[in-house]
Amino acid sequence: MHATLELARRIDRAEIDFCAMATMGVSQDAATLERGGGLAVYAAPSSPVNKVLALGLGVECADDDLDAIEDFYAERGCPVQIELCPLTSPDLPSRLSKRGYVLQAFENELARLAPTEPVQSSSDADITVEVGAAEHPWLEVVAEGFSVPDRLVPGSPPVPHDAVAAIGDVMRLFVHPDIVRYVAHVNGHPASAAVSFVKDGVMCIAGTATRQAFRRRGLQRAVVARALNDGRDKADLIIATTEPGSVSQRTFERCGFRVVYTRAILVKY
Repeated sequence: MHATLELARRIDRAEIDFCAMATMGVSQDAATLERGGGLAVYAAPSSPVNKVLALGLGVECADDDLDAIEDFYAERGCPVQIELCPLTSPDLPSRLSKRGYVLQAFENELARLAPTEPVQSSSDADITVEVGAAEHPWLEVVAEGFSVPDRLVPGSPPVPHDAVAAIGDVMRLFVHPDIVRYVAHVNGHPASAAVSFVKDGVMCIAGTATRQAFRRRGLQRAVVARALNDGRDKADLIIATTEPGSVSQRTFERCGFRVVYTRAILVKY
């Protein structure tokens, strides 16, 4: 699998199109704007889907497009976050820099073809993966899992005391009927979770999180394997986005994924 413009556009558009679909009807303030080949999404204050993807991928992105995107977020009192694929128009990074965008972080986009044979899950008999889990246990696991970082990077801000509640409020937006929720249990205790969705033949596995007390036990791999097996007849391409060098990245790589490109996250306040 090679990082071609066609593949990058397919991945970025599937991800951002679903973000838009999942938030419409859930958040009364949700809105989108299509410009420069990309899609700008706004869901709610501090939502992780307040961002722009696929900008300039095989499509001209003019200054008028950037003006419109910035006005779109300014009207909502929201910073502009453009997650820029390295296959975008060569002149776009420097143009964004001149406009005051600051490089905030990177994220890896991983992908693999849908498996032709069943993917082996954890051999731990104590682990079971529930598909189509109810909202409450799923929300509880992801809120607690994301509130405690798996690794502390020097310079990272401290975790807020109300992180679990804040993350829970954000994740409640992800209750669209096309989203499949997974919860892995250990001896009946909900311990790890993820979601998947399919858009235009692309399945995305996202929101992988494990409660701190249950980490390093193969739970995330069990969830990813189950999602992969579910995707065999639904999609031809399966993707995931991870923090570079994270435990999640290593888990996906063990499940046959590879990094196809790294996005630069550019923000303008």
